[in-house]
Amino acid sequence: MRKKRRKRSVVDHMATRLRVSPSRILLLFGETELSPTATPRTLKLGVADIIDCVVLASSSEATETSQQLRLRVQGKEKHQMLEISLSQDSPLKTLMSHYEEAMGLSGHKLSFFFDGTKLSGKELPADLGMESGDLIEVWG
Repeated sequence: MRKKRRKRSVVDHMATRLRVSPSRILLLFGETELSPTATPRTLKLGVADIIDCVVLASSSEATETSQQLRLRVQGKEKHQMLEISLSQDSPLKTLMSHYEEAMGLSGHKLSFFFDGTKLSGKELPADLGMESGDLIEVWG
């Protein structure tokens, strides 16, 4: 990323890549939300600094019933985190496919784990007692 490149261009790029509205993209440096005018220079970023990209639930998803869960899916690398909304009665294969596509990993052999248990994709969040904010780990 160029030193003078504004955050807005990064948000637009990520929104296009993840096929979501730019208004749903949140960039974080540590625990701090980045302002739209932030640049690597104003943030004093170094080569090894990491900016996290989070996809927020759309307003229509936010107004749905409490049956919707917001699950965090985390790959081996810190930047491979994605938050996905899923209903309690949707098979986890839906979440797995969405993660693979969003991370550009379709066709890769990935294993998904919840609380140390390998998931097949046939499970339902309700059957596993999942709650919003729960973490699913990805290896592969």
